Amino acid sequence: MSILHLDELSPTSGDGPSGVPELAAAVREGRLSAATVAERLLATPDGAVPVGAGLVVDPAPLRAAAAALDRRTDRFALPLAGVPVVVEDGISVAGRGDEIVRRLRAAGALVAGRARTAEHEVGLDATPGGRATATVVASGVVPLGIGVDGDGTLRCAAAAHGIAALKPGRRVLPLPDAAERRWCGLAEPTLLAGRAEDLTAVLDALSRGTGGPPAPSSVLRLTTPAGAGPGPAAAPVSSLAASLRTGRTRLAGADSASAVHAAIRLLQDAGLGLVAADPPYRAVLVVHSARRRQAGLARRVEDLGLDPAELPRSARSLVRRGRRVRRLGGLRPATPASWRQRMVAWLDDAGAEAGLLPAPPGASGAGSTGMAAWNLAGLPSLVAPVNRPGEHGCVQLVGRPGSERRLLATAALLAGE
Repeated sequence: MSILHLDELSPTSGDGPSGVPELAAAVREGRLSAATVAERLLATPDGAVPVGAGLVVDPAPLRAAAAALDRRTDRFALPLAGVPVVVEDGISVAGRGDEIVRRLRAAGALVAGRARTAEHEVGLDATPGGRATATVVASGVVPLGIGVDGDGTLRCAAAAHGIAALKPGRRVLPLPDAAERRWCGLAEPTLLAGRAEDLTAVLDALSRGTGGPPAPSSVLRLTTPAGAGPGPAAAPVSSLAASLRTGRTRLAGADSASAVHAAIRLLQDAGLGLVAADPPYRAVLVVHSARRRQAGLARRVEDLGLDPAELPRSARSLVRRGRRVRRLGGLRPATPASWRQRMVAWLDDAGAEAGLLPAPPGASGAGSTGMAAWNLAGLPSLVAPVNRPGEHGCVQLVGRPGSERRLLATAALLAGE
């Protein structure tokens, strides 16, 4: 088996359609074959792609999948026809793969390779792992990535690269069983692409036939506005609650705050209403999220059969805490629903449909209250690039259950689309 790494691959952009909708349309209409897409990906570049992003590609299965796609009689109807996608290690692509992979393939996507990413920063060889998925998508090698976001790490990586990342609400997309066990209710499948428009097309394709996102809970005092249903024609939200807080007492750094200010100006120019209102972050929220991460790490170590004594000192401490959490009765199942109601009540009290918040980039934001809170609450969170000439930055848009498409439509305003 021949394995290629990222530095040996060629960006798919530059000599053809690069966005997900444009690329899929070209393959559906016969203007481009899936085999050509695969060969362009495997072509040797002239040093144009960053090295060390952790993408591993096996050319033989990729070429076979592309050839099979070109022979499909229903290619004209496939929403993701010929679109290459990188899948994180935590999601199985072997055989039929996890359910999310089966849906990708059924929609016509080509699994281009796997991104080495260690859950809880502990890999099969007990070494730390990074979020290679964001690096691969940002490089232009593959236009679409999918991974598991358990504490905001993947969204923060997307913010660091200036790309879009959508963590849908609870159970909108199927989560691998192993990830459910190891993240104790914090994790969701997360989609990455260069533009919000790309994520809209992918979300529609992956939720097709599933009834779309869950309906808003009956406990909400405000109903979901018209136009929030499935489909790419969803309207942007009309009002947002804006805040610069990343925690109960912490404010965003200068770059993240600047991106929020720029987003406010763009959204106001588009006619949206904004009101200043801080989310109800509490010190205990950090505790709830930390306990779930610790319990999940303990399970991860058990699943891999690792000796805790051989882990880094910080990881050993977290494993001990996770085992203690489980020994003392485990985690409270009602906690996520309680925080979901609190966060929705924040929007209700502000008279807003969604929230506009900072998106701390990179490792400094991973696990922060302002990111992990939306994992615990199981509410949609979207990291979206902000169009600022000569500058690079992202913001976080959060919303009610079922608001994924409206958040994506709002993000298109930030990108100037």
